[in-house]
Amino acid sequence: MWWGYSQPLDLRQEIKENEDDSLVVPLEVLILGSGDARHIVKTVASAYKHKRRCINFHVIEPFLEQIARSILLLSTILEVGLGLQEATRYYLELMGNTLLRPATAKYLVQRVQSLIDIPTQSVNCPWLNLEKLKHKDRDSLESIFKFWKRATCESIPIMEYWDHRIRKALEVRYDCREGVFDWDYHMVLKYRENTNLTLHEYRFWRGTGIAFTWIEGEPARSNPTLINNIISHGKGFIHYAYMGDINVGPYFTWSLGSEKKTEKLRATDIAEREVMRAIHETRSNEPMCDDVVAAHRDPSLLNAVIITEIPNNDIEQETWSTDDEFNRQKKKIIWKNIPDFKVIFHPLTAIDKYKNKKEFIQKFDLIWIAHNMTKHLPNVVPMAKLHAKILVESRKFMVDLRNEDLEKFTKELIDEAKENGMENIHTFDSKKDNIARFLKRSVVAQEIL
Repeated sequence: MWWGYSQPLDLRQEIKENEDDSLVVPLEVLILGSGDARHIVKTVASAYKHKRRCINFHVIEPFLEQIARSILLLSTILEVGLGLQEATRYYLELMGNTLLRPATAKYLVQRVQSLIDIPTQSVNCPWLNLEKLKHKDRDSLESIFKFWKRATCESIPIMEYWDHRIRKALEVRYDCREGVFDWDYHMVLKYRENTNLTLHEYRFWRGTGIAFTWIEGEPARSNPTLINNIISHGKGFIHYAYMGDINVGPYFTWSLGSEKKTEKLRATDIAEREVMRAIHETRSNEPMCDDVVAAHRDPSLLNAVIITEIPNNDIEQETWSTDDEFNRQKKKIIWKNIPDFKVIFHPLTAIDKYKNKKEFIQKFDLIWIAHNMTKHLPNVVPMAKLHAKILVESRKFMVDLRNEDLEKFTKELIDEAKENGMENIHTFDSKKDNIARFLKRSVVAQEIL
């Protein structure tokens, strides 16, 4: 729910642009259910590798909380006042940790102070467009940001929520949960992809929900951005407990890559390097050399095993002031000026409505679809241009799926693609491939409204 299960892609590189294509006409990309804005971050960071051309990212997410998180994560990447390592760790913690370091929690409260004004257009955000959302959805986004601020200061028992999910999932196996975690790591994840993810990282995340750890600072404050179904109620809020992933983890995004496994680096180190690279390239429009990473990392720590203990429950639920202190710290966020991209969020209902609207039929140059959104494929394909590329995320890293389940997913996806006029670019196997790539070869007749 809160993160994807495939590597970030430079979507400009995926689109087959012809030499005679007009660079004046913007590229139109539809992203369905990515959950964490990683493809937008990677594409914007890689813009210097391509000819200058505007690109519009149209994003549809199942939950408004995912839209709010995407706005927060993109804002963190684009904010120019943050240090390189500082922004990188804020991004990773907010994306994938149930507990935040105090510095990250304070950053969240301060930035949410400004983000609250974006849905009501009190603050101009040049890279963001929320006009396709209904007014009540924008009001809900404002409420979500307000909840984040209040929940960070007053704290929520997210560790209890996490443990309850683990107990419910494992039932009688809860007392031997370490063995369950080890089995999933060795027999599923490492078998399907030889990544830098260490057993210690994975086991610690399965038990606590804390994915990314460093020597500097202990996580101690609850991360309210991982809570969903937030509803404003009187002077307070109603919300669900933690409903996200408890089996796989946020490692199979920025920690994945084409490089060979390096024994000295954890998945956390790889993710930190890749996010840092994206931020550096976004700011400087040039590649990041290894010296930049080395300048932010102590070489003596490369072989260290970082062990983090869960803080005392009283520390997690210690109340912070929500009044004068943080209100005085409210300041305007200054983002990197990048006029060549826009992020446009659409409601989930758009999937059914847009397929018959003239404005959206054969509109998109590329469509990316998350593994749990493939049921919408028949509604989405009419929106792709002829010969457009359609990318579908695999279920390769789902530890609760057996090989026969992955084989079934592969067969059903390929069959449905053929029924909707799509053709495989390469042979796809959900047990081996992270992404299925298709081309739209024919147009299926549909009613136009």
